[in-house]
Amino acid sequence: MASIKLTVIGESGGAPLPGGATSCYLVEADGYRLLLDIGSGALSLLGTACPFDSIDDVIISHFHSDHTADAGVAVYSRLISMQLGRAVNPLCFHALESRELENPPYSRVKVVTDGDEERIGPFTVSYMKTKHPASCLAVKLSYEGKSVVYTADGSLTDELASFSSSASLLIAECSFYPGMKREEAGHMDADDVVKLAETAKPGKLVVTHLPIYGDRENILSYIKAHWKGDVVLASPFLKIEV
Repeated sequence: MASIKLTVIGESGGAPLPGGATSCYLVEADGYRLLLDIGSGALSLLGTACPFDSIDDVIISHFHSDHTADAGVAVYSRLISMQLGRAVNPLCFHALESRELENPPYSRVKVVTDGDEERIGPFTVSYMKTKHPASCLAVKLSYEGKSVVYTADGSLTDELASFSSSASLLIAECSFYPGMKREEAGHMDADDVVKLAETAKPGKLVVTHLPIYGDRENILSYIKAHWKGDVVLASPFLKIEV
């Protein structure tokens, strides 16, 4: 039976915990692998999950450093592999703009924007602009009747809830503990994640982009107390199949 596999590589917001990484998620289907964001420390941890040479596509939600810090390192990794004659393709970034990611023949950029849809490997990928200080895109990956939605960074909006509706797997950011809502920061807290889950009704919820202070288990306990669906906290090398 066709399935989509998620491996969390980095789950922290803002900065990595010791030995950890910020936003990075490996998604696989039909033998194809891509990355959602590639934050600080991500490339080092990724090697435990799979060879980086097996990754051809990286979707960049936005250009805050905790989502892109290892992008330049990834280009150098591809440069070395290609110069050594390994059987690899140029690395393709899918992002709102090229910035400094384009370095032919080792990397290229496919510019995407709000409302776009494209094909990446076996996935149909669609994008939606979120409410965030930096231009940012939520991402939906669809494959064989299943979908993974990655909220990236952004405040709770009706549009985000609609975009996330009935996702097989919803990867939702939660930058703040309950009662710490700061909408002007362009992030969600635990209360917002509960509201999003109640409206979107995902098959499974992964809560990520977690604070690097306090006890993260309090976020999980709060969400479980207010939403009765299937929910887990993201952690390095967490694996989920839908």
